[in-house]
Amino acid sequence: MEAIGYTPPAKRRGRRPQGSPGVSTGNVAILMVGTDAMFTRAPVTAAVFHAAEKALAGLGFNLLVGQVGPEERLPPDVARGRIDGLLLHGYAPSAALRDRLRRHPSVWLLSQRSVQASWGDRVTPDNEMIGRIAGEHLLARGHRRLAFLHVSSTHLGYRARAESFFGVVEEAGSEATLIADGSFEPSAKHTEESQAEGIDALVRRLVEMSPMPTGVFVPRDRLTVYVYRSLRRWGIEPGRDIDVISCDNEPIIEALDPRPATIDVRPELIGQRAVEQLVWRMRHVTEPTRATVTVEPRIVPGDEERADHRWGNGRTNVKADAADEAPPVKP
Repeated sequence: MEAIGYTPPAKRRGRRPQGSPGVSTGNVAILMVGTDAMFTRAPVTAAVFHAAEKALAGLGFNLLVGQVGPEERLPPDVARGRIDGLLLHGYAPSAALRDRLRRHPSVWLLSQRSVQASWGDRVTPDNEMIGRIAGEHLLARGHRRLAFLHVSSTHLGYRARAESFFGVVEEAGSEATLIADGSFEPSAKHTEESQAEGIDALVRRLVEMSPMPTGVFVPRDRLTVYVYRSLRRWGIEPGRDIDVISCDNEPIIEALDPRPATIDVRPELIGQRAVEQLVWRMRHVTEPTRATVTVEPRIVPGDEERADHRWGNGRTNVKADAADEAPPVKP
């Protein structure tokens, strides 16, 4: 296009989006700010994007997709303002770029990753309900000593899940322990690899507790895989010695044996609701109040639920039965 000097028209041809108020170009952009949505690395985000793309196509919009890296270079049509709205995912950009982007109707996708993302609407999983579901699930299965494995302390959505989880446990008169990675710097951007490297240390703290918790909530499926591996290195068998509930309902969870219960954040509905909110915002650009739309999650039972196993009735936690013994030998 640069070689032949071609410039796309500002107004796209073909079917116009339904509901013309707020629409001038028919273009909507999804920008990944400091993140990516590769299916193998972020299937939940990819599913949200796919649902948003499908919803936009149904309304006749043209979708532009771009990644915003450290250089903060925008796709050409976005840089030239040839868009009607933005769907955003990731971290807040610099102040200069933030001023450029906030001129357009904007909706952030999924949980907030930065306190600086202070403009635009947001469509997110109901993180408080996720924490409540996890706590109620473990309590209903007979657990009274619980733990929250805080694998990414800087993730604001995980913090909300943790607070709700502890609230439910305290209401029931039970005990819960927060096992965190200790890094709360707002600017920290943890990769999956860096999170996985710290899981062994977190699991060690878990298994060395006396008595060891019998139920644990890990707030992301992909990291639950590493938790399983680390537990087994310590001789702790998931599903027998400790009960695990996870979150996201990613395909990778099916590879775990036994497959733990997980919480489906319903990414398809998040993508659909985000498009609906963006279209509303395009038509109400002068409305000063920001909106946050939460999507209610649902639990997906694990293999242990099928056996109707209840902790405390028969089979018990190995560590709890040997509370006075020495801590496990380091693998």
